[in-house]
Amino acid sequence: MRGSRDDALAMTLAGETMVLLGARAMYWPARDRLIIADLHLGKEHVFRQAGIAVPQGATRDDLQRLSDLVAETTARELWIVGDVLHGPASQAAWRDAWAAWRRAHAGLDVAALTGNHDRALDGADLGVRQLGEAWADGPFLFRHLPEADGQGRHVIAGHVHPTARVPGVPRSWPVFWLKPGMTVLPAYSAFTGGYAVEAASGRLVACVEGTVMALG
Repeated sequence: MRGSRDDALAMTLAGETMVLLGARAMYWPARDRLIIADLHLGKEHVFRQAGIAVPQGATRDDLQRLSDLVAETTARELWIVGDVLHGPASQAAWRDAWAAWRRAHAGLDVAALTGNHDRALDGADLGVRQLGEAWADGPFLFRHLPEADGQGRHVIAGHVHPTARVPGVPRSWPVFWLKPGMTVLPAYSAFTGGYAVEAASGRLVACVEGTVMALG
């Protein structure tokens, strides 16, 4: 894959080379697989229906970043570790945007683990292969909730949207939260809240304006 030295960080997890990307994604070279968590398609629509002002174009921007990542990594697969959706899979602008994105990447195998917001994913006809609540592949167990695996596999999860403060940089930023036996991915969607974590609770790698920064 291409990329400057500050937008990607390669490391070994469970004996496998994995690349942490500043665009809030992970790449598994051995599988040609791009991995993200918490896409939250439809969140803008749900909030607007509730009368809550939200930034315009958040879904479009998320999908453009995803297109850039697919091109950069030349990934053949995209796995979404839960919360593909946020709310019902009704006809809305986000659905049209996703359908256009899926057509543009028709050769990409898109698969997803079931997240707590994915009740409407079954039968939604989004061109996403469903893997259920957990799926083991090699030394990893992919699941949405960050719960340890009783078989000793390294868990790759999402759900909590981990964030942390970065010294010398204003505000909190999304982070990869690396703990023994588990990696919690940052929320891919830029339109999400976050759960503050401390460096003492595990190794943190922050995503700051498209770059990766190891903390501590």
